[in-house]
Formats: sequence, structure tokens, C-alpha cells
Amino acid sequence: MKKPTNEEINEFLKESNAIERVYSNEALEDALEAWRYASTLNDLKLKSVLKIHWLLLKNINPQIAGKIRDCDVWIGGNIKKFMSEEFLISQLEGWIINFNSYIKTIKVIDKKLKHDFTRYNHIQFEKIHPFKDGNGRVGRILYNLLRIKTKLPIHIIHTGEEQLEYYKWFK
Repeated sequence: MKKPTNEEINEFLKESNAIERVYSNEALEDALEAWRYASTLNDLKLKSVLKIHWLLLKNINPQIAGKIRDCDVWIGGNIKKFMSEEFLISQLEGWIINFNSYIKTIKVIDKKLKHDFTRYNHIQFEKIHPFKDGNGRVGRILYNLLRIKTKLPIHIIHTGEEQLEYYKWFK
């Protein structure tokens, strides 16, 4: 599997931002910085996920950048209740263990199952919803990082029809 080109990465990040209605050049630069950082990681850790979030939101919303949420949030018209920071961290750490194990074990299975596993992993991250804002953009960076590490091509989700199909993953 070839490494994604700079053009593919730029398109992916621009579209990922657009899904969340984030269009500024500054936000795109922050997303590029978050991607560059993420792509250097061998094993994911809690501090890595928090840093990706911080890099993405440091200029857009510095008050919450790199911080676990401390309140309820609404996702697609449904409330995601806040239990405690410890609970969210525990869920996120469990998800990180799975992410790292996928990288080590998923290489030996067929392409269809790789697609299914990477999608499932992304859905699980979004279900945790550890941040007040930026979960989708962080999640899509981690989703594509997992795809690349498991020898799948980068997945660019364009706004519009592809975005609607993407949202169906979560139903």
C-alpha cells in the first residue's frame, strides 16, 4: 500500500473539517499539524489522543483543547450524558488498547475485514465522545491513521452524499 500523498492528506483534512462546518485556513493548518503528529506515533497513548485534540482546537477553542469533556453533549439530536472524567478516560484507554492491538493483528486478515474493523474502531471512538467538541475530526484522523497502519488507503469522506453515508455508520 502506498503512502498517502500530501494532496490526499490535505483533501482528507479539508473535507473532515467541512463535515463539521470548520472552514478557516487556520483550522486546516491546525489539522495538518495534528495529522503530522499523529502519523509519527508508533503506539497510541492517552496523552497522544489529548495532544491530537489540542493541536486541532488550540486556535479554534483553546479553553477545551486537549481536555476531556466535563459536561453533557448532544450528538445527532441525542444527549451523551457526562458520568465523570475518570469514566471517560477509562473508556478511552480501553479503546486505545484495542486500537494498538488492531495494528498488530489486523494485518493478517483480508481487506474486507480490515475495512470492517477500522470502521468499527472509529464508531467506538465516536460513541465514547470524550471531548466537548472536535470528536469527529479527532476520530477521523485516528480512523485514517489506523487504516494506513493496517495497509488500507486513506478514506476521504466528502461532504454531501458520502457524508450522509458516513452518518449511517452510527445508526
